[in-house]
Amino acid sequence: MARRLHHGRDLGEPFDFLTWFEYAPAHAGLFEELVGTLRETEEWTYYERQVDIRLVRDSRP
Repeated sequence: MARRLHHGRDLGEPFDFLTWFEYAPAHAGLFEELVGTLRETEEWTYYERQVDIRLVRDSRP
């Protein structure tokens, strides 16, 4: 699993952070577990808004 964190203020956007995760389809369950654990943290209570977008890479040549 790979993660990139971007600060929204550096991008001129109205949000604080943009986090991009990449993982193999076989690890989707582990990713969901990670997200669930993160959402249970105290820090998550400070979220006023979130957008969750999922993309799937086309593996065709």
